Amino acid sequence: MTDTNAIIHFAQAFHHGEAEQHSYVVAIGSRAIVEALARAEHARLRGAYGVAIYRTSPDVATQDHFRLVGYLSSDMGEKWTCSQPDESQQAA
Repeated sequence: MTDTNAIIHFAQAFHHGEAEQHSYVVAIGSRAIVEALARAEHARLRGAYGVAIYRTSPDVATQDHFRLVGYLSSDMGEKWTCSQPDESQQAA
């Protein structure tokens, strides 16, 4: 049985914000660690990649159960957005 209170965070780097070009997972784990590793990877990449930080639950289909919680844009200045409705809308 899955603990519904469990949360996993992960960071994914996208080449200039384009998932079709090249992307990879930077880190998976607790929010503080994932955010720190995302910032370090973003700095290392020097603007060529944007890094999105998501949260999800374990043992679910991530593509259906994720939430964007932060984005470090590439040097192109894109803004990554979450296509899912706000959690407050889902609860209504």
